[in-house]
Amino acid sequence: MEKVILDPAIKFGAGRYRQEEHLLEECGKEIVRFGKKPYIIAGKRAWEAVRERLVPGMEEEKLEYVLEIYPGTCSYEAAKEYAEKCIQARCDEIVGIGGGVIMDFAKAVGEYARCGVVNIPTSIATCAAFTTMSVMYTPEGAKKDCWRFEHEIDAVLVDLDVIAKCPICYAAAGILDAMAKKIEIQNGKPKMYLTKNKIDLFSAYKMAEYTYEVLEEFGPQAIEDIRKQKVTKAVADITFINIAVTGVIANITKSFSQSALGHMMYDGVRTHFTQEAKGALHGEIVAVALFTQLYYNRLSEDKEALKLFMKGMDMPLSLKELGVEPTEKNLDTLEAYLIDSPYVEQSEESYKILHEAMKQMI
Repeated sequence: MEKVILDPAIKFGAGRYRQEEHLLEECGKEIVRFGKKPYIIAGKRAWEAVRERLVPGMEEEKLEYVLEIYPGTCSYEAAKEYAEKCIQARCDEIVGIGGGVIMDFAKAVGEYARCGVVNIPTSIATCAAFTTMSVMYTPEGAKKDCWRFEHEIDAVLVDLDVIAKCPICYAAAGILDAMAKKIEIQNGKPKMYLTKNKIDLFSAYKMAEYTYEVLEEFGPQAIEDIRKQKVTKAVADITFINIAVTGVIANITKSFSQSALGHMMYDGVRTHFTQEAKGALHGEIVAVALFTQLYYNRLSEDKEALKLFMKGMDMPLSLKELGVEPTEKNLDTLEAYLIDSPYVEQSEESYKILHEAMKQMI
């Protein structure tokens, strides 16, 4: 089969983006563009998945790497600790290998160590590999805040063979996380107009609208291809949308206003139900929260179509399936968390709509 690639490498701002088959073997040549002694931060399973194909290329480029297998959360405390290790080892480039937590953690470590970052994502569950921010947590796993950076990362390198071998739940979560941008940018509005919005936000919305259409049409095929561990055009296209295009959407607004109740609900779940929802993926929590977001946008008629789409990809469809019991007390806790956010209009009518919207996740 003909290779499915994006070539030559695409550059967004100062960043370099490559995705293709058999890319791990070439990552040494890419990393050496930015540093001679990389400090690799990887998840355990991610490292096992890439080591055999990645290491020979780094050795060929004479890269004297230092490896850290990191099992924790993306916290300020840990990022500072690992940055100090990086500096002591005299490393000159951070390389993150893994899922969204590792992608964000690599960027945070790089910020403290004043090093550039090359990210090698092993799933497409979020656009974290590309965005110029890190979602930060407490060491225990509760959401803390977002750390926004004033620069792009050096490169994102995506091996499609690795992506095609990931469990489908990661691809499905990434698809819904990307689709969420359109619904969340509309926060509280059934329609968007340039005359009523800032140009950067409206531009992000139009890109998100295109993203939604592509994922809605080709996402199910990509999921079926990943079930068979096949690299196809659908898999390559959805990977590009999930990581690169969605990352650009976030970066256009510096991650402001392109997320709303969906991602705020994610923050609330991680903060108040840290252990209960520990096994739920970022995109899975956001996706279930989109039922609330649609209702708040006065688009409740769109819920069933979205629910059917998610069901076809074996995604959770309720708070209970995420691990959180939908009791009145738990719903009130999450509702209060949303009301305290900047995404809920401070009015009795808005509170009433939100209260009804919370029931959409049951």
